[in-house]
Amino acid sequence: SALAARRTWLDQLIIDWTKTLREPDLDLRLHYHNMRGAAADKPFSSLLLHFFNHQTHHRGQATTLLTQAGVDVGDTDLLALID
Repeated sequence: SALAARRTWLDQLIIDWTKTLREPDLDLRLHYHNMRGAAADKPFSSLLLHFFNHQTHHRGQATTLLTQAGVDVGDTDLLALID
């Protein structure tokens, strides 16, 4: 339950942050250093896309590991989850 509460909090933080974004923000280039200290200069729009796709990647990894451990995670097909 603590992990679920933290996920809910983080999801809301992301939702609130995205509400502050404006279309001109997507045209900006972001200058930063990665975790290894290497300098990078990339379009913010591409980094934003990566941010959301990367979560999907890791959620898929977690689902695979849970399934391999015998946990029934239920239907994860997005089409089945859409009302």
